[in-house]
Amino acid sequence: MNGSGSPTAASSTLIANGDLPGEAGGTIQFEDTSDGGTARVEVFGNGNLDISSHAAPGMSIGSIEGSGAVFLGANKLTVGANNLNTALSGVIQDGGMGGGSFGSLTKTGKGKLTLSNANTYTGGTTVIKGTLLVTNRRGSATGTGTVRVNAGTLGGTGRISGDVIIVPSLTVATLAPGIGARIGKLTLSAMLSFYPRANYKVDLNSTSSTADQVTAKGVLILSNATITIDDQSNGTLPAGTVFTLINNTAAPGITGTFSNLADGSTLVLGSNTYKASYEGGDGNDLTLTVQ
Repeated sequence: MNGSGSPTAASSTLIANGDLPGEAGGTIQFEDTSDGGTARVEVFGNGNLDISSHAAPGMSIGSIEGSGAVFLGANKLTVGANNLNTALSGVIQDGGMGGGSFGSLTKTGKGKLTLSNANTYTGGTTVIKGTLLVTNRRGSATGTGTVRVNAGTLGGTGRISGDVIIVPSLTVATLAPGIGARIGKLTLSAMLSFYPRANYKVDLNSTSSTADQVTAKGVLILSNATITIDDQSNGTLPAGTVFTLINNTAAPGITGTFSNLADGSTLVLGSNTYKASYEGGDGNDLTLTVQ
């Protein structure tokens, strides 16, 4: 779609299907000042979405899903305005027909976007509403840039290479490892920071002796950041059982504490009493130990 008269995709469904190996798949291309509206964009196989020729700073679409590629160029792609729950297993990357690098992704809307592949875009990721889940097993679901959660939720069981900053703008922003009620581990290769009004949401299951966990290389917790811990069950655990809620792989310890969980404090969940330690594990982790 070129910019003549600023055409819009409105609320349409746009589909780029793949073709045989060695052939070119379908392309959905937005150029100049064209408008993605709340369109549902689906890309499959070697089909793709390309916004690299769009005017800066970028554009919005309703949602993105499928197994095809997304080319950002140097632009920002904002997705989620149609409030759908969608999943993308293709690769989001810089480049495209218009070239350019440092493309970025912003998640908005009430829905959930799941990224399950190793993406390579370099301009960072922002969550301003809804939920962004990462479920990739290799690489980084959010490319190489910083991930900022200004509102909504970042979760999943995948891997992220850039710094993660939970930095609420007007409402609470949440980090929630796992997938919904399914307990899991989220792995970060860099720094994790909780700013005021940020929330770390942890699900624990006292029957299966499992709990959500985030791994990060350095952890900063500023004043008025909080933690929410819920037990999905009502099991009774033996004294000495340890849950590691934050696995800090950096040599320095965790800086700061959650405002509602002081170092050395006790917490009662169901039939168990836990003691919190920000020097647990190998000396620099956040742990809960059954008393």
